[in-house]
Amino acid sequence: MNARSREWRLPRVLAACFLLLGVVPLAAQEFEPRTYSVAPVGMNFFAIGYGFATGAVFMDPALPVDDVDGQVHVVVARYIRTLEAFGRPAKLKLGLPWSSGHWDGFLEGEFRTRDATGLGDLRITFETLFAGAEIRTLAEMAEYTPGTVWGARVQAILPTGTYDSSKAINLGANRWGVIPEIGFAHPVGKWSLEGAVGAWFFGANGDFFGGQRLKQDPLLVAKFHAIRSIRPGCWWAVAGGYGYGGRTFVDGVKRATIQRNWRLSAMVAYPIRPNQGISLAVVTGGNYGAGTDADAVSIGYQVAW
Repeated sequence: MNARSREWRLPRVLAACFLLLGVVPLAAQEFEPRTYSVAPVGMNFFAIGYGFATGAVFMDPALPVDDVDGQVHVVVARYIRTLEAFGRPAKLKLGLPWSSGHWDGFLEGEFRTRDATGLGDLRITFETLFAGAEIRTLAEMAEYTPGTVWGARVQAILPTGTYDSSKAINLGANRWGVIPEIGFAHPVGKWSLEGAVGAWFFGANGDFFGGQRLKQDPLLVAKFHAIRSIRPGCWWAVAGGYGYGGRTFVDGVKRATIQRNWRLSAMVAYPIRPNQGISLAVVTGGNYGAGTDADAVSIGYQVAW
């Protein structure tokens, strides 16, 4: 490839590598297609998104509530830096949500309503590709041919969100969380098939509703994405996920709160410039146990430099 051809391809390569930041969070499954795609090191990404969810949203399964219906607006700001770590391509991600919502339902048999507005819990994520990928700059990505890639990630959830122990529903969890995950990406023509398994590990909340102490067993999660490329930077995807576990204990008393949650989602990403793009996603879900049961739609804008 001559220098002129490489220069022409670079904006297309940036667009293709760029739109991998859209997130649709809903309880145990957070769909993020192209998590395990190769991205050039030394890049910065900023994304901001808006989402609306309705149903049993932001529900802690340990709460003594029934027939809850919520309408929640969420704005999420994210920063991503691609880098080299231990000789492998990696990403560092920071995400901070702001939410405003209304809920109504029955608390211990009495009808209650709740309105809340404020920050959610800060999330810090580190990702690395440990097999099938090499460190590449933006210029080197012009000659990259995708192959099967294996990677891992770990996400830490910090208890920074708005919290009031006198209220049954809160925007923050008032406890730490850690989510390790391992996954792969495999190209099949214009498709990319991705899968991942992980687990949520929860810290204790010593100031749970009514001054109680909440502990929770790990929640096991499996996810799958099928992504169809249309042209550089433009793709659509479908995703599915399942979570099991997460039984809670309040002041040492075991609750019937095992989660058996499923989620389905559809997403599309479209570049509006070589370094900018928009994304749209819808997600639905339900459960055969405790936990969130809601539908959501989100739109996002991303820019890279």
